[in-house]
Amino acid sequence: MATKHMFDNSQGLVERNLRGTVAQNPALRYYAQHKVVYNPAHDNKKVAVISGGGAGHEPGQGGFVGEGMLAAAISGDIFASPSAAQICSGIDLINHDAGVVMVVNNYTGDCLHFGLAAEKARAAIAYSGKQGGGVEAVIVADDVAVGRKRGGLVGRRGLAGNIFTCKILGAASDKGFELKKIGELGRTLMDNMVSIGTSLDHCHVPGRPKGDEERGALAPEAAELGMGIHNEPGFKHMDKKPEPEALLGEMLDLLLNPDDEDRAYTPFDKEDAPVVFINNLGGMSQLEMNAIVDLTIELLESKWNLHPSRVLCGSYMTSLNAPGFGVSLINHKRFEKTTGESLLELLDHPTTAASWVGVQSGWGSSSGHPRDRKAEEKEADDHLQSVRKAGGSVSGLADPGSSSGGPSNPDPELVKKAILAACDATVEVEPTLTRYDTIVGDGDCGETLAQAGNAVKKALQEGEIPIDNAAGTLIAIGEVLEYAMGGTSGAIYALFFAGLVQSLLSNPKGSQADVKVWGKAALDALENLGRYTPARPGDRTLVDALDPFCRSLGAGKSLAEAVEASKKGAESTVKMTPRLGRATYVGSKDDGDMPPDPGAWGIWALTDGLRKGLGQ
Repeated sequence: MATKHMFDNSQGLVERNLRGTVAQNPALRYYAQHKVVYNPAHDNKKVAVISGGGAGHEPGQGGFVGEGMLAAAISGDIFASPSAAQICSGIDLINHDAGVVMVVNNYTGDCLHFGLAAEKARAAIAYSGKQGGGVEAVIVADDVAVGRKRGGLVGRRGLAGNIFTCKILGAASDKGFELKKIGELGRTLMDNMVSIGTSLDHCHVPGRPKGDEERGALAPEAAELGMGIHNEPGFKHMDKKPEPEALLGEMLDLLLNPDDEDRAYTPFDKEDAPVVFINNLGGMSQLEMNAIVDLTIELLESKWNLHPSRVLCGSYMTSLNAPGFGVSLINHKRFEKTTGESLLELLDHPTTAASWVGVQSGWGSSSGHPRDRKAEEKEADDHLQSVRKAGGSVSGLADPGSSSGGPSNPDPELVKKAILAACDATVEVEPTLTRYDTIVGDGDCGETLAQAGNAVKKALQEGEIPIDNAAGTLIAIGEVLEYAMGGTSGAIYALFFAGLVQSLLSNPKGSQADVKVWGKAALDALENLGRYTPARPGDRTLVDALDPFCRSLGAGKSLAEAVEASKKGAESTVKMTPRLGRATYVGSKDDGDMPPDPGAWGIWALTDGLRKGLGQ
């Protein structure tokens, strides 16, 4: 597996990738501040289909912005979902009077951030009094690897079926279908699509350690079945890779076996003529991909008596340079029977998205004048300002900044010292969290937390975080986190801080934010968070450390005691079986091999830094 890159670290790489994507299509624009690729000419009479997710899946999703597909795509950092603030800007940058359909992969962070953006969009539409608009969400969940029993609360993951969904719904929008019908088409598509992935190794993220153990490399002869798109381990490890016919045969069996009650999501009869959609995870040669297509068709016909109506193969949604692929099957006849619409007509509908068919028109003069990127960035800024000034803006709905209500911080300088210490703790613990998360997840937990810590520290040092008023302090920190911290943990932190603020504002103005006030706020915020995530103690998530911390403070115990409770909660995750998040998909390990949950350990490190900063 190659660990050498032209770019030796990921700093600025996502932004360059997106600028390069837009450079290949003259119709598109790029809003750098929030990593949005969008089509400013999207017809306002047509529903806007948008999607997004972490970087590292290129060309998904920025390469699929264009007429007949996406109106906008929003990118997070590598393998981390974009924030709700980014998504809200993406909505505001496009014409969406006919409504917005969000195509969201079924990962916790993506669902939370897009869900929060959807709520803001609905509120903005109601506030503006616009008629005909609205928001529909289509959650892409096509993976069969884990199955119903183990998937539990998480459900099926979203794989390359995301891009197929964007194609179908984008075509429906281009043909003038109304909002609710497009949403129904997307959900019906989920009932008729199944996918499974495999890989010979994990990908390597630029800038991360290159050692085999540190990056979770597979042995030279090994392979894993049930790979996702975030570098997480498969559900089945194979010490010796099977021959291609045996491997593909097992994959098709997982997709098609009607007797597998755990995975028989979509039935296929011999006359159903499925659409075959084969995705390169990024590191497979086209020579082998074409051979995989041929063998897949051969096995479908010889074993299952199925003859494809369409065959598509390419790099639609990658996992950087992972040497693997995925197979998706779509039952277009059941789709048409349910919806009355031809999926094949929607699939064949033209699009200008460069990564689907390539752009062949619209370049204008051949003079070769370079794109004026600064002017285009100003164009995006001006448009956002005009939308916000008109009222009903999604990205400007909540006014960030300080608050004068609620209790005051008794010692502002001590508060500043405590925040800085907590930020430093996130940076110090990053290598440990990265090591833990490489084993049980996609390896970005430490980087995400450290990035957030550095952003808060910078904002504090530049005077952007007020330290006199408790609620104002947390509002400003929450605003920084929403911009700087992607992924599942980013949404959870933002929601928790929002709960703290609401509780603090219930106290009289001018009162003091003492231990009792903070204890109640912690319990209130914990309860508020529980409305948005099913995670509870025992599920092996950051809640295992956050819950005991909040309950200890709420019971009147000291900060030191609460931090100790948080540490014990984090340590207890070593023996837990994950029930939520990407760790759910990791193959079982022997007792003693699993590290603490990275998110839980990060909570303990952060709270311990806070304790040290307060001198307790």
